[in-house]
Amino acid sequence: MPFIVQSGSKQYTVTNGQKFVVDRLQNEVDEIINLDLVFAYGENLGAKKITAKVVEHKKGKKLRIVKYKAKSNYHRQYGYRHYETVLELVS
Repeated sequence: MPFIVQSGSKQYTVTNGQKFVVDRLQNEVDEIINLDLVFAYGENLGAKKITAKVVEHKKGKKLRIVKYKAKSNYHRQYGYRHYETVLELVS
């Protein structure tokens, strides 16, 4: 059954055993954390917390930002990679 969990200010729809990516957390790899449960379906209606395991920390896809103004020879390009944490739902 799917759950809707909250990490930071974002909400994610996950199922048991699924890996999902959230914004960077300060927890160590292989640490068990508790996530706030927003909504549960089916027989899991009484649950309040969900436990997840930190699988890895990584950088996300590169974002490129381009500024350009026509006819004035102005163009700037820069980018960055967002830090992310991969979690696996335990129970």
